[in-house]
Amino acid sequence: MHSKYAVLSTLFIGLDLGMLLPVAQPAQSVVTQPVMQKTERHLSAFELHSVQGTFDQHALLEQWTIVMFGFTHCPDICPTALSRLAALETHLTTRSTEGTFAYVFVSVDPKRDSTPTLNKYVRYFSHSFMGVTGHPEQLKLLARSLGAQFQVTAKPDNYQVAHSTMLYLIGPEGKLRGRFNIDTDLTELAQQLNGFINQ
Repeated sequence: MHSKYAVLSTLFIGLDLGMLLPVAQPAQSVVTQPVMQKTERHLSAFELHSVQGTFDQHALLEQWTIVMFGFTHCPDICPTALSRLAALETHLTTRSTEGTFAYVFVSVDPKRDSTPTLNKYVRYFSHSFMGVTGHPEQLKLLARSLGAQFQVTAKPDNYQVAHSTMLYLIGPEGKLRGRFNIDTDLTELAQQLNGFINQ
């Protein structure tokens, strides 16, 4: 009988220690990581479409462009990312920069996302946002150039779309210059973006 209570007592003490140990561990120093992952890569030629017409590699010249992938039926990730991108746009426009930014939302679901549908969708978040899409092979060309991935499973009973959630920064010369996660501190991100383009 006593051995039974001894085992239970040891068990509860162990549980208590297990709950306390994570709190009692020494604090580790925090190292601030760059928000931007810098890179440099040429883009393959591609041809997509918006309500304004053809959107290709030439449309990326002479401005800084932030590109994100998604689709209009996305239940939460895309709307959240676009809302944060609109907030980032506000941060960037309130700072003095030497360059201007364009914002492009690339739909990887052209079967359901027509260019008028895309235009209406992105302008809900910001009137400066552009929605583009096109043939799946052309979408793959752009995605591969940027290091992005997507997959569409278009079965009638199982329509699923998966895509990369990173955002991509393209320089005025038309090269990929960096990538970043929009789910981060927007003030710090805006500061790094401004510092990057003003180098």
